[in-house]
Amino acid sequence: MQKLKKAFVVLSLASAMGCGSGGEGRIVGFVVDGQSGQRLNFFKSNDGKNNVDDDDESKSQVYAIIQGEFRRAKPCGEGDLSKENGIEADGCYQIDGIPLGEEFPIIAQAPGYERFLGRYTMQTWDKDVEHESAQEVVNLRVFPTGFAVDYRFLVNLNGRGVADAKVNCQYRADQGNMLQTAGNFLQPEATASTTVSATTDANGIAVIPGAQLVNGAPYHCEAVLAGAVDGRVLSGQSDIVAGMSQPEQAFLLTNPGAQDANLYAVYSNADDPDALLGANGSLVVTFNRPVEIAPRTEDCQVAALETADRDIDGSMGRFVTNQVNNNASETVNATVSADGLTLTVAFKTPETPLDADDRNTLVRFSGVIVRPRGAVDAINVRYLGALGACAEANVYGNAQQLRSVRGNGAQSSTIRLF
Repeated sequence: MQKLKKAFVVLSLASAMGCGSGGEGRIVGFVVDGQSGQRLNFFKSNDGKNNVDDDDESKSQVYAIIQGEFRRAKPCGEGDLSKENGIEADGCYQIDGIPLGEEFPIIAQAPGYERFLGRYTMQTWDKDVEHESAQEVVNLRVFPTGFAVDYRFLVNLNGRGVADAKVNCQYRADQGNMLQTAGNFLQPEATASTTVSATTDANGIAVIPGAQLVNGAPYHCEAVLAGAVDGRVLSGQSDIVAGMSQPEQAFLLTNPGAQDANLYAVYSNADDPDALLGANGSLVVTFNRPVEIAPRTEDCQVAALETADRDIDGSMGRFVTNQVNNNASETVNATVSADGLTLTVAFKTPETPLDADDRNTLVRFSGVIVRPRGAVDAINVRYLGALGACAEANVYGNAQQLRSVRGNGAQSSTIRLF
């Protein structure tokens, strides 16, 4: 039993890179109506028992794309199920023969329901640990066509509504396998806009239409003000699961901290220092208000590679050398999304390719300087990692390090690749 427990917590490089480890496993789970909670049967009945016989002609199907091929789910094996003992197979499905470490899409469709699309990665088990065929539980939640919950956010300060506050709800794809902790339900993918916004009315109420959200998907919502209230810059935040959370939500505005009251990070993919982002990993940071990269600061932007030839094969990645005073960065591409809320910092093509077998390879970014969009002063300028050594950095000598409201300290600028 101890060896089996160990197998569940040991992940290999193959899981991070989406490649198999040689073994195979299966996923099993239940398909559930997201509105009623009722289990949905996608298979035929037999001898008075529901959902036990395959039906390849049914319009109700769960299927995955494994190594480029469609593979339908089958009903769960009957095993000890019998008419006499009353064991029910309602809603149960299974997909066999999935390579360990494989990332794959999984889809559920049924007449009268929105199509579900999610993405899952089979765990990779350590080869030194004895184990039987791996089995993982992945439940699916589907919603009736047209079902939507509109969310009303009351933004208030000391019991009174605050007008003209901006409410931004951003889709949150959790790290790893994206299984929600309550019930092992797989999160659906958000393939459209990942940010939905609304502004509060005179009573402090902002409405986010449910039709603009993906049912079953998690969103992090932030209420922010461009100006101050009672001399204070305030913000509030809340997390919802579209279609599942209560439609009435309240933001109690508070001061996020004297260290950085006006501009701060609300989320990043580097919040978990153990997250593996792969060979093309980049740093993604979202803000409480729209930002822009400070003009003429590209020369400050530097990516530093921390790696070693740990597999002793003579192959090790290397970045090009940064050149100073040329108004460009040789190692960094930094971009801001159209709505100004998301900053993506990526490293440019290395001079020597990265070696995925060199475990614990890190990239540290610095000199990425941002400010509120449209700012004409240097008061709220923030930087990632370090301010940087370029000439333009002198203009922002009083800039502060970007603060993370989640980490309650400096925003991490380091990503882990392998």
